[in-house]
Amino acid sequence: MRDLEPSVPRTPAQAVLRIVSILMGIMGALVLVGGLLVLVPGVVGGSDFWASVTFGIMILVVAGLLILTAVLGIAASNNSARVGPYRFLCYLVGLGVLVAIVWGWGMGTFILFNPIVLTTTIVYVLVCSRLADKVKEEHDNGVRGETFLRSRHQRVLHVLSEIIILKGVFTIVVAVVVAAGLAVYGEGERALISGIPVTVSGTLFALLLVAGISSALSMLAGCLGVRGSNRPDKIVPFLVIAALACAFDACQAVAMFVERGLHGITFDLVLDLFFMGTCLYLAVRVLRQPSPEELMTEAVGAATVAAEE
Repeated sequence: MRDLEPSVPRTPAQAVLRIVSILMGIMGALVLVGGLLVLVPGVVGGSDFWASVTFGIMILVVAGLLILTAVLGIAASNNSARVGPYRFLCYLVGLGVLVAIVWGWGMGTFILFNPIVLTTTIVYVLVCSRLADKVKEEHDNGVRGETFLRSRHQRVLHVLSEIIILKGVFTIVVAVVVAAGLAVYGEGERALISGIPVTVSGTLFALLLVAGISSALSMLAGCLGVRGSNRPDKIVPFLVIAALACAFDACQAVAMFVERGLHGITFDLVLDLFFMGTCLYLAVRVLRQPSPEELMTEAVGAATVAAEE
C-alpha cells in the first residue's frame, strides 16, 4: 500500500463547512449558466434588451456571490486561520437580508416566506454564519482537526460519500423551500413550482416530508461513508447500507424489466445502481486492506531482513 496520503486536518465544523461550500459552488455555477442564458439573447437582439440585461446581470451577481462564498468557505475549511473573510461576508449578507425584510415590512409586505429570501436566510444566517462562528471559536481555542492516512480506495470513497451528503442537503433545502412557499396557499389552491402547476394538498406535503426523511437518511449514509473512509475499522456500517441499497435498486430494476422490458428501466435507477455498486466495491476494498499499523510493521520487518542480508 504505497498510495497512502495524509488528509487535510479538519475539525467537524470545518468538514461541514467544506460540504456546504462545495454545494454553494455547484449552485453558483448553475446560476451562472442561467444568468448567461438570460443575458446572451438580449445582447444579441433575440429578446427584450433591457429586460434581459437587467435580469441577466442580477442573476450573474447572485452567481458571483455564491461562488465567492464557496471559495472563501473552502479556504476556511482547509485553514481555520482564513475564516475571517468568510465570516465577514456571511454577516454582510445576513445584514442585507435583515434590511430587505424590514423594508418589505415597512411597505406592508411580509417577505420572509418569499422563496429567495427564505433560502438566503436559511443558508447564510442559520448555516454559514453559525459555521463561521464555530470555526473561528475553534481557531481561537487552538482546536485542530485530525489527519488521516487514506489509500486510493479511501480517497475515492470519501469523495463519493461527500456527493451523497451533498445530494441529501440539496434535496432537503429544496423540500423546505417548496414547503414554505406552498404554506401561504390554502387546501386545493393551485400554485406554480418552477413553471409547473400543482394543487396544494396534504398529499403533496406528505411527499415533501418523505423526500426530506429520505434525504436525511442519505446524509446519514454519506456521513458513515466519510467516517469509514477515514477509519477503515469503522467501514462496516456503510458497507451494510451500500449493500442494502444495491439490493433494493437491483430488485427495482428486475421488477421494471419483468413489467416493461429493457426499455422500462429508468436511467436514474441505473445510475444509482452503478453509483452505490461502486461505493460497495470501494467499501469492500477498504475493509480488506491492511491497516497503517500493519503496513508499518511489514515495512520495519522488511527493513530488518534487508539489514541482516
